[in-house]
Amino acid sequence: YPSAGRPSLLDVSLSIRRGEYVVLCGKSGSGKTTLLRHLKSVLAPHGKRSGDIRINGVSLEAMSQRDQAAKVGFVMQNPDDQIVTDKVWHELAFGLESLGCDQKTMRARVAEMACYFGIQDWFHRDVANLSGGQKQLLNLASIMAMQPEILILDEPTSQLDPIAASDFLNTLRKINAELGTTILITEHRVEDIFPYADRAVVMDGGKVIANDTPRSIGKRLWEEKNDMFTAMPTPVRVFYGSGGAGACPLTVREGRNWLSDVFPNPPEITELPAQPQTEEDGEIALSLKELWFRYEKNSPDVLRGASVEVTKGSLHAIVGGNGAGKSTTLKAVCGICRPYRGKVKVLGKPVEKYK
Repeated sequence: YPSAGRPSLLDVSLSIRRGEYVVLCGKSGSGKTTLLRHLKSVLAPHGKRSGDIRINGVSLEAMSQRDQAAKVGFVMQNPDDQIVTDKVWHELAFGLESLGCDQKTMRARVAEMACYFGIQDWFHRDVANLSGGQKQLLNLASIMAMQPEILILDEPTSQLDPIAASDFLNTLRKINAELGTTILITEHRVEDIFPYADRAVVMDGGKVIANDTPRSIGKRLWEEKNDMFTAMPTPVRVFYGSGGAGACPLTVREGRNWLSDVFPNPPEITELPAQPQTEEDGEIALSLKELWFRYEKNSPDVLRGASVEVTKGSLHAIVGGNGAGKSTTLKAVCGICRPYRGKVKVLGKPVEKYK
């Protein structure tokens, strides 16, 4: 990078075969995103670069922007950074319009992707009213409508809840298996992705320090006492931490089977006594009573009779899948979304009376 004291990437050499599913791992600042952005000219960061990048044997610098857009898809970390239109159907067609596809082709591909990704039910919805998980799925569908040969993803699930993230990663596995698309992804949820990846690449300090199959890559990290070993899936850590005899498990099921073979007579586990539940009794800091809210007049209700009381000094968590109404509830508490029915009180005072 300009004015940087040291290179962000140091002698990185990597070859990916057609149809491979490769996961790129590393700590924050290890150079993962910088490397991925160099694989698409329009996203490449400013600075000085040496070396060569080739797509299907053709130098990236020799490829036109149109060829890059058609052959290399890129899904960013934040879903909102990539959406450019107002409607779901238009977002699906935007990339095809940019490639100059005829209307018949666009209609066919948009319909195909809407069905493939299961988003036909919100085909005509406003993009602004989609949840984070829905937006990221829309980004992926929009890219795949252009039928790229290579799909690059930069921590695509970092803004998603566990349910949406799991669904998204399962969709990627389906794309790789059914469409044969080459996938290169950076992801912190290695527990969910390692069982399906063909290869794992670990970066540290701008260098590739390990490049092997998911079952074998933990061995080198363990032997070198590298910090990245702690980021490996739990079965991998348990396997190498106990001597590494047999085949390394990648899933919990494989791990349990391996443990039963290694330890046929496991020690008995004593359950901890249950902690008594205490009844909360204090001043009400926040009160939501029978909240009903929808983003548009004819759209479905996002909040349907939501009620909750939060006592002063307590800690509460709102959990649920993308689109369940978590963000909308918080917006209602802050007065950003005004419910058409129900009351929100903060410290006993209606939220709309706060300036």
